[in-house]
Order: sequence, then C-alpha cells, then structure tokens
Amino acid sequence: MKIKLVTLKEIEEEEEKESVLRIKNEDYFSVKKLEQWLAGKAWNIRKYIRSGKVRGRKIKGKWFVSRKDFYRFLEGK
Repeated sequence: MKIKLVTLKEIEEEEEKESVLRIKNEDYFSVKKLEQWLAGKAWNIRKYIRSGKVRGRKIKGKWFVSRKDFYRFLEGK
C-alpha cells in the first residue's frame, strides 16, 4: 500500500479550491463547505463536532468532517 503524505501547502491550496481534502483515500469537507450544504452556520456545525453529534478532525487549526461521517450525520446515526 502506498501512502501519500499531504503537505500544508497542498492542504491550503485544496481548501482554497473546494474546501475538500483527500487523505488516505477519504474525502474530508471543511466546516466552510458543510455550511454551504446545511442550513446551519459554521459555529453550529462546530458545536455538533464538539458535542459528538458529528465526528470531526482538526487539521492545521481548522475542522474537517469525513464524507462517511457527514453521511452518518445526515442519516441520523
């Protein structure tokens, strides 16, 4: 299995483009991107992450949610 390391520069460039990261074959959406799709504001999404309703991951000081965890949240799981 080949693992590609992601540099901070690549993270910044990707976030500027679409607010989506690809790490170890999994997509991660920034809170900013999720805000576009959900009716809530960014602070509300961060609140869900802190409370455990959504599993998030902090990367370079910003919260990201995996595609899988985002779909689980939408399904109410």
